Amino acid sequence: MTDVATKQPVAGVNIFLVGTPITATTGADGRYVIASAPTGIFNIEAKRLGFGAQRADNVRLIADNVTTINFSMSAAATRLNEVTVAGTMDPVSVAKSTISVDKITADNIPVPPTTSAAGALVGKVAGVAITRASGAPGSGVNIVVRTPISGITQDGVSPSPLFVVDGIFLNQGQSVTTQDIEAMDIESIEVIKGAAAASLYGSRAAAGVIAITTRRGRGLALGTNQFQVRAEQGTDQFQDRLDKNQYHPFRQDAQGNWLDANNAVVPRAQRALTPTGFMDQPFRGQTYNHAALFFRPGQFNTQQIQVQGNSAASNYNIAYTRNANPGILENNEGYMRHTLRLNVDSRVSEKLNVGVSMNHTRGVQDVSAPSFGNFYRIDTDVNLKERSPFPSTNGFPYVIVPDSVTLFENPLYTQFRADNVVTRSRTLLNANGVYRPTSWFSLSADANYDRGDNNQTTYTPRGTPLVTTSGGLSPSLGSLVENNAGNGGWIFTGTGSLTKGIGDLTVRLSQRGEARREANVSLTTTGTQFSTEGLKAMSQATVRTTTNSRTDYRVIGSITSLGLSFKERYIGDFLVRREGNSLFGRANRWNTFGRASAAWLLSEEGWFPFENFNSFKLRYSYGVTGLNPGFSNQYESMSSDGTGAIRRGTLGNVNISPTFTKEEEIGLDVAYKSRLSGTLTYVRNTSRDVFVNVPAPAVTGYEVQVTNPAVLGGRILEATIQGAILTNPKKLRWDVLITADRASLSTGRFGRTCFQDDIQNKCDGIPVSQMWGMMNVENLSQLPAIHRNSLAQFAVNDEGYVVAVGAGNTWRDGVARNLWGTNVVIDGTTYRWGHPILRRAEDGTNFYGKIGDSNPGLKFGFQNNFRYKDFRLFVQTNGQIGGNVYAGSNQLLYASGDHPDVVQAGKPDELKKPITYYNAVAANNTLWMRRFVQSGTHINIAEVMFGYTLDATRWRTIERLGFSRMNLDLIGRNMRTFTGYTGLNVMNGSPTVRVDDTQYPMTRTLTGVVTLTF
Repeated sequence: MTDVATKQPVAGVNIFLVGTPITATTGADGRYVIASAPTGIFNIEAKRLGFGAQRADNVRLIADNVTTINFSMSAAATRLNEVTVAGTMDPVSVAKSTISVDKITADNIPVPPTTSAAGALVGKVAGVAITRASGAPGSGVNIVVRTPISGITQDGVSPSPLFVVDGIFLNQGQSVTTQDIEAMDIESIEVIKGAAAASLYGSRAAAGVIAITTRRGRGLALGTNQFQVRAEQGTDQFQDRLDKNQYHPFRQDAQGNWLDANNAVVPRAQRALTPTGFMDQPFRGQTYNHAALFFRPGQFNTQQIQVQGNSAASNYNIAYTRNANPGILENNEGYMRHTLRLNVDSRVSEKLNVGVSMNHTRGVQDVSAPSFGNFYRIDTDVNLKERSPFPSTNGFPYVIVPDSVTLFENPLYTQFRADNVVTRSRTLLNANGVYRPTSWFSLSADANYDRGDNNQTTYTPRGTPLVTTSGGLSPSLGSLVENNAGNGGWIFTGTGSLTKGIGDLTVRLSQRGEARREANVSLTTTGTQFSTEGLKAMSQATVRTTTNSRTDYRVIGSITSLGLSFKERYIGDFLVRREGNSLFGRANRWNTFGRASAAWLLSEEGWFPFENFNSFKLRYSYGVTGLNPGFSNQYESMSSDGTGAIRRGTLGNVNISPTFTKEEEIGLDVAYKSRLSGTLTYVRNTSRDVFVNVPAPAVTGYEVQVTNPAVLGGRILEATIQGAILTNPKKLRWDVLITADRASLSTGRFGRTCFQDDIQNKCDGIPVSQMWGMMNVENLSQLPAIHRNSLAQFAVNDEGYVVAVGAGNTWRDGVARNLWGTNVVIDGTTYRWGHPILRRAEDGTNFYGKIGDSNPGLKFGFQNNFRYKDFRLFVQTNGQIGGNVYAGSNQLLYASGDHPDVVQAGKPDELKKPITYYNAVAANNTLWMRRFVQSGTHINIAEVMFGYTLDATRWRTIERLGFSRMNLDLIGRNMRTFTGYTGLNVMNGSPTVRVDDTQYPMTRTLTGVVTLTF
């Protein structure tokens, strides 16, 4: 065993004969001996902390013969060194895999995400698009692996990938499913992106598979037990300044009194606009920093206690984690989670290995939040913490309706009175075993269980003052809503594998049987008109209604896999999965998925000329996988209005089939001098039988029916570079991970009449990422034909809009000729002078066309890991080039006159425009307008960590305290985003529909970490 960089022996390397309890450890000379190894074909692994794992596949051990296996260990761990266990039925080295599987380890995620565990993948895996729509504690992320394979139906969203944790399929019915996975427990994450790799999982895998493996103590040296305590403490902060307008368009005297149209002093609610309506009048009284009044830094903190050990006979990991993220809102508790995990593996004998994984999570999430859209539109002269002369009966000390103009409820009061809490618990169980009666045959079995329970309680006590539409207060009669949801799922698998060598050919044949079931129940009880105040009990409600639902589906699968390896350089892998699924319609109850893939290791050829490339592999795969229909798609749905009348809703489709995704993939994997690895992959996929809601036949009386008419497609090019850029004897090293991808989307067929679905146009040939909407006239040629001879009465202003000015006027004359607020009639059509004009189609309706595309030209991630002696610096940046984001937040504030662009102070009179002009630009926030489509190009400094390790061998104080080492780290998350985008959050929306709205703002988290190991 030698170090690839220094050529020196490496001591303390653990050697494993995979599938057996047989192990060995290298001595000071780097040598190891396994004296009584059994005969047969085995995989051999070499592992040591600080080095990338190495693996030798299909090693033939022959009786009474000496077999020599040498390893070169590299401190630069690359993905080609890893072993994939999720994409194939048997563990395979990534260097020899025929399919596309990306694997990241704990070394790539030293900064645990504050969101769901899936957030750890952002920028670290090419071909995976992840966005987070809300900064609220406990909120999830949106994930699209490669290209969307469904979600084209009305209000449809792209399906999420299947999550597998320690072999456990996470239930589909659990909301924010990865919220219950503790990121600090993760040992590795495998991302299965292609239909070929995902075909193993059948109809739940067309959107990809994310397989998480948690810590099990296997990485420790043999005979080692380790106790570790980690504490992280810091703050969550409002990331950006909240620049509210310091000007207004209303009449006001020098003393700050509000005036009406006759310049008489009036209350604020009766004030009048200035004659021009320009927002250029400074507030003469006190103004307030609403962000400081409403947002407060939250005390983010986590604690973890972990015990793990490793021996020749067993390994284990026990961990307890407490995670508290209160967020940044006043009177909001944020999110709290407790996690307990136990993983144990035992090598009972040379023939039998068994393992158990258990995880239990309990969480509490305060999901109450005000209308951020209203919050951003409250004028800056309004004091959110103005003391009320008549305090509310529920104890709120401030004015409940502080703005007499907008009549918006004080967001502090919204949070004060809110009682909207979700409590959840999750239990994951896995038991597995492998029995190897002979060297060439093995049997394995897995039993998995996932149980989740959610309870959401929303309560408004009787007597609580509520704001009416007129701005008054009305006491609530009281309401209580309790939603209890539970879901449970189990899956059993049994696998038989046969491995034989025939000359230079190694054959591995596996057969697996699978049975799966998932059931989801929900009970919602609503109580209103409470008889007493202050008693939170459903029994006090005089009016109660209850709804409930139950779903239950089952799957049976049979999987056959054949692996071939000739001279360890020509590799083939073939798989067929036959699946029966109760979610499939009667005529399509059974379906077949599968793959065929091959790889050629050119670097193993004697004629390969580039000896510095220790791995050079071409691979190709073709696969088919699927997406199952929804539970209700087969069945008719009807509703009652309570009077006995029945309304028909959805017509069931008894013959509905799954969506089938076919994908071709060609790739190149290389490793250079065991220091750098690179992967380049080109993919082309097509999804047919995609689900679409179509109008049901009129004779049935139903409104819609879910059918399979649509076809979606896509292409993507993915690239990854990983390894050590710099290493030297002075213990300075620089490791990088660079990911990039470029995708194109297509809709081959929609399968029904076209229609507008918010900002999407669902139609043949239009990708789901495109934005469609309206626009104002920007060129004289876009005016209606009736004005062909009157173009001189229009002009293009300084903002690029065509405006009506009338004969003899220019767009600069609004103030000089007192034209603002007047109308101009041109060819019988009345226009507001100087205002943008909504573009019309030839038939007189609003012009409707493509206004943008959410799909970026390039997504990228850049990870840097620097180490110098005991210092370390980690920086993760993510971003994209091109692609559009719809600035819905800007449009809202344009329409209401609250955007900084509306301020006219400091402009010359000829350039000033009234607030009604900007309302017209925004179409009163009622239409999707091209004006608010902006470039989504950005770079986000997502994760930064700076740390120092105090090792007991050099710091005697640490040794005297009983510790082997102490790690001190400073961590920053979501540090800064560089972009030309002017909305609230350039990273908002979903990967296919990038709309930035007024959501819970993204936060910056700054923390300090102390980790003690002994």
